[in-house]
Amino acid sequence: MATEEWVKRAIENSKTYEELPQRVRTLLPLIEWKAKVKEHCIQKGFGWNDSLASTSCSEPEYYEDLLRFYRYNYRLFPYHLSDYVCRVLRVTPFKYYCDLLYTVMREEKSYDQIPNFAAADIVQQVGIGRNEYIAIMNKCKAKKLLWRVNKSIAKEFLPVTPLDINMQPWWAVGVVNLSEQEFRALTPEELKACQDGCKPGGCQVADLDRQLLQQLYKKGLIHLDVPIRPNDHVSIPPLEGFVSNKDSEEEGKGDPLEALLYAVFVATSERASVGELAGILSVDVPKLQMAISIACRLGFGTRLTPPHQGEGEGQQAQTGDMGLELDLADASASSASAPGAGPPKDGAPALAIAGMGAGEGGQATALVVDAEVTSYLMMGALSPGLKRHSVTLFEGGRVTGKEVIAELVVELRASVEAAEQFEGEMRNLATYAKALAQALDCIRSAGGNRPVEVLRKESLAGLAPSAACRVLSHAYAAVVPITPLPYPPLPLNPNTPGPTNFGPTAEAGTPWLQLALYTAMAQGPLTVVLVCGQRLWRLPPHLASCTHVLVWPWDLESVRAQTSPVMLESAFLLFSLNEYLSRTAVMVQPLNLPEGSDVATLSAVQIPLPPLSKGSMLQGVDTKTGAKVQVQRPANFDDAVNKLGLEHALGSLRFMRPTPATTAHSDENVNRSNLPMDSAQDSSEEAAAGGDAGEKDGGDWVPLHLQLGLPLAPAALCDLVCSQATAAKFLDSDSRRQHQEGQAQLQQQLFSIISDYGACSNCQAVMGNKEDDAISFVDLPIYNLLFDGKQIRQLDYTDYQQGIGCLCIE
Repeated sequence: MATEEWVKRAIENSKTYEELPQRVRTLLPLIEWKAKVKEHCIQKGFGWNDSLASTSCSEPEYYEDLLRFYRYNYRLFPYHLSDYVCRVLRVTPFKYYCDLLYTVMREEKSYDQIPNFAAADIVQQVGIGRNEYIAIMNKCKAKKLLWRVNKSIAKEFLPVTPLDINMQPWWAVGVVNLSEQEFRALTPEELKACQDGCKPGGCQVADLDRQLLQQLYKKGLIHLDVPIRPNDHVSIPPLEGFVSNKDSEEEGKGDPLEALLYAVFVATSERASVGELAGILSVDVPKLQMAISIACRLGFGTRLTPPHQGEGEGQQAQTGDMGLELDLADASASSASAPGAGPPKDGAPALAIAGMGAGEGGQATALVVDAEVTSYLMMGALSPGLKRHSVTLFEGGRVTGKEVIAELVVELRASVEAAEQFEGEMRNLATYAKALAQALDCIRSAGGNRPVEVLRKESLAGLAPSAACRVLSHAYAAVVPITPLPYPPLPLNPNTPGPTNFGPTAEAGTPWLQLALYTAMAQGPLTVVLVCGQRLWRLPPHLASCTHVLVWPWDLESVRAQTSPVMLESAFLLFSLNEYLSRTAVMVQPLNLPEGSDVATLSAVQIPLPPLSKGSMLQGVDTKTGAKVQVQRPANFDDAVNKLGLEHALGSLRFMRPTPATTAHSDENVNRSNLPMDSAQDSSEEAAAGGDAGEKDGGDWVPLHLQLGLPLAPAALCDLVCSQATAAKFLDSDSRRQHQEGQAQLQQQLFSIISDYGACSNCQAVMGNKEDDAISFVDLPIYNLLFDGKQIRQLDYTDYQQGIGCLCIE
């Protein structure tokens, strides 16, 4: 195994067989070395002249094997090698895709097995989409016995000539090697066009007759190149003709071009040239040129012509014979690590607030959504326009352009109106569409003439955190994530220059934020923090007599939880805690609730941020009914908002009414959760009925959770947050600067708590080569802790542990 890895690295470093150590050459004969070299070069899509492949086999053999490998793995046609594949081997994209379709049909595989970009190119070249493929397969299977014994009859149903190609004027025309018979059959006009294409430097589509070029292309006598220069600028319009099948992800066989194409979709900006974009993504310029060339060829990208340059000028950049080792993970591994590293163990760092810019570099404002919102839009799209934008957001990861965003808002409102007559799930989908339209209107009105874009977080997460940070910093002045978003948060640090981030940081996306909130307000529910790595043989007294608990894991992914918190019944608590603690630290809050309760039935109210009301009452939203309610301003509310820097934040504060198990006496030997069950039941019923008690004075509200970002649900909360944010002019330069200062202040409060009770996991992450792993930069607690309603203190749970508790480090 060690030798195999060494040989692989040697091939990647372009070492020849003679440069290998003698011990390796003894174990690896020359013929096996050549086979491995050829296999590696074919998988990466290298040209024969530009790689070690020239030392392992002949040029015709290499390209024939490459086409066979591409065809059987359903890859895109190798346009970057068309100078040899099309000119010498005379293999056209149409012929290649017909052979690919026959391969799929012969194996009776579904159309979904063809990757997205290859399927889109097949539709353009051959004209066979999903419906046409199914129709052909039905015709073949109707032959019954003949189909079973002779699969080649599928070729009878495939087209014989390619479709007309939408040629752009700036595309380059190349001529293939003509046979004598083909040369004699040319008309004078065709001969003149071929002669022009053979001149040094070639010619462009704009120089020749378009109809004549279509005839030559269908005969396979010319091939088209899409030249992209490093100083070109490209935009990504709404995706038209995209085929949603599957990603090419199989190890060693997946198309390396696809990952870069998706990165191009989410990172391309009209303000960035191709060369600048290559630096942002940490990839070689020729590789990025090839990916953008494919995007423009498929109609998914548009090259922007500079004002001083005509369509037909200066486009002699060549895309042929370019190496295609498109491994974003390897490229990003050598780049700078993502921002957001935690503080040193001995205390909170000094924050360089004076050096922070309010969105330096970018100009647009991004609304960041997740895959759940995107799927809601796709399922609830009641108009063709909204369907188009939903597919663009899901596949491309971004919707951009002033007119496009305006059209998206109109289509969202049209779908909401069309869903008025529906009930059940369709009404819920329409509610999300209405909330998204309201959020976009809020950002557009608060941002003035600043461009607005919609980003899908999962597409951004496909990049390395350092690359994602550079993309956000280059394109945006402000980033507004919805809440909740899947962990980890966006890789933006309030202490470094970049866009204003209205979402959480990595530390604020963990239970450390709740501990900071409880400490700032000097109140909160009874809370127990348990260290990762320990195993309990019985429940501690603070958790022994509750009926339910809220569990907040530090790492949701490790425990396979979809959302936080997770509500557990006491009967399963000990087993579940031990399972969680084997993977991450947890924060546990005991409750006494009726049987069958869940998080949705918990009596709580959400207070919108930024806070504008200065009176004794606050407007909030009842989480059970979704209605707006008035609640008494909680004690220390204003002090906590100021201390945590939330005056200009977006989000909500969730408050709950304490049940007997959520309160604790100041004496740690007295456990208020050990109440008689009849008393606990009475309190549970009172708490269950507390959803409509927001307007009453009975009982105090205690903070439960702080969410940073723009909530889309419930609809009333989205309305309150948007209206208060608009009134506060949250996207003005001064407001954004004050928010960044407040976010740095919140980070300082978090770092203060982490330095007292957390581990120095960022050092451990560096030692473990996890620089780009955002979760490794968040400190885990190293002490069992108790928040008793007033303050945090350490607990000794030695009597309840099996063995010695330790911090779980990967």
